[in-house]
Amino acid sequence: MDDIVKDKEIEYTRENAKAEFANGNYPLAKTIFETLWDNSSKNDVYLLYDYGQALRKVKESITFVEICRELNGNQNIMLNKWIISTLCWCLYDCYIKNYSVADKDGFDDFIKRAEYIKNNCIQMNANEHYKTPYVLTIKKVVKIYNERASKNFKEIIKWLSYLDPDILSEEVFNFQDEAGKDRELASPKEFYYQHMAKALEKIEKFEECITICETAFKQITKFHYRNDTWLKARMYYSKCMIQEDIENAIEEYKALAYKENYWFIYHKLSLICWRFNKLSDALLYASKAYICRFEHEKMVNLMLDTALLWQATGNNANAKLFFQASAFYRERQGWPVPEELQYAISVLEIDIEEKPNIRAIQHVSNDYIATIEGKTDKFKGKIENILPHGGAGFIKPRHGGSNIYFNMKGVLGKRILSKGDIVEYEVYEGKDGKMRAIKITKRSEKNDRNTY
Repeated sequence: MDDIVKDKEIEYTRENAKAEFANGNYPLAKTIFETLWDNSSKNDVYLLYDYGQALRKVKESITFVEICRELNGNQNIMLNKWIISTLCWCLYDCYIKNYSVADKDGFDDFIKRAEYIKNNCIQMNANEHYKTPYVLTIKKVVKIYNERASKNFKEIIKWLSYLDPDILSEEVFNFQDEAGKDRELASPKEFYYQHMAKALEKIEKFEECITICETAFKQITKFHYRNDTWLKARMYYSKCMIQEDIENAIEEYKALAYKENYWFIYHKLSLICWRFNKLSDALLYASKAYICRFEHEKMVNLMLDTALLWQATGNNANAKLFFQASAFYRERQGWPVPEELQYAISVLEIDIEEKPNIRAIQHVSNDYIATIEGKTDKFKGKIENILPHGGAGFIKPRHGGSNIYFNMKGVLGKRILSKGDIVEYEVYEGKDGKMRAIKITKRSEKNDRNTY
């Protein structure tokens, strides 16, 4: 076409399109580039590149992908590094960025496109990581593998191995959640170490897992979402699996569990003891997991393991309680049911649609802890409110879960408590099946200033 086309006083030239693009008028820039491309010989690399950049800005990346498909045999175009770079970004926009694990039929195509991006662009240095979709694509693939029902940790390691952790960015992404609270996302470097350590542990590459964890603690100054705790847990677990002095290794892990007081660490400690045929200890630490912050949906494997431990002790009534809870939450989330759980559901006639009795689970766990340790576990909490008559109220447990009722008669020493007081207490189940706080003592706020 002619270099200049007149239409409503707009000059359809590449220079004018670039000027509009630079001024942020992306729709007009895209329109001009589109007209120029449609009327060209379809062999101008630089025009196509500019057109592609404008298409991305107006969220029409799919158009660029379709143009590239039509030009697949044109080596002058399709071997150009700028066109390939733009195509990789457009593929990321269209097929990678918003891919969901729910799209099971599209998974193979998702991986093929991710492979294309991985093979046709490179990982940039930390301060230039945003120039290619290389790191973003690999992170997305790893996330999807982790979200799939049947996780493939070898594939996760393979994809993470495409990254050079030394040049990954440590930049943290800031955003506001739905409640308007400021949040931070872990940096790409933290993401790498978090997921690599998990995958190595899962496939029992324990020495490599220890090395990865140790390196992470040397390189990362600020962790997010308990990642430092997870890494410590994986490192200690791996040490337990390879050390000859298993007793000392277990004591190290036990010290970590008691210090951090997270259910998933107690679960790991339980699995370690079970592996080394310490059945009563395994059940003890599994029981302790239920008196930490209770996260029902995340505890399905813990519930199954606890059921198998109770079954191994010959207590089928307690086993059924935990089998049922694991089955219920798996069913609710559409997760697969392992063979041993399927068998238990059949033999024990478990109704997987019946909501689990969480208080009963905690009560059974508490009783076992008291039996083994010769004492009743003390809980910490805060007085949530006092009822109008002043003789009773509710405590908000430190470890999470529902508020627990108390009567002032159950307060030791000073009988008057106020809203906001920090207290320590024991729990028991009344004849009505409801849990109550007893033997309540007020704690000084100085000692518990970091509790809430």
